[in-house]
Amino acid sequence: MEGWVYYPGRSPLGMMARFGFERRDGRNLLVVAAIMTAVMTIVIDAPIVARLIAGMIMGLVSALVFVITTVLIRRYKPDHW
Repeated sequence: MEGWVYYPGRSPLGMMARFGFERRDGRNLLVVAAIMTAVMTIVIDAPIVARLIAGMIMGLVSALVFVITTVLIRRYKPDHW
C-alpha cells in the first residue's frame, strides 16, 4: 500500500494507544457494538434486511460514542482516579 510504512516491533494498535486506549478498551468497544447491534436487530419491527442495517448503524453509533467518551474520560479525569 502506497504511503504506509511498516515499523517492525510496533503494535498495529498504535493509533489506539495514542489516545490512551488499552487492550481491554478495544475488547469493550467490540462488546458494546455487538450488544447494541443484537438488541436493535431484535427490537425493530421491520423486514430482516432493514433490521440488520439499522442494527449495524446503531452498533457503529454506539461504538463511536464509546470511543469519544473513553478519550474524554482519559484526557480530563481527575488525578486521584
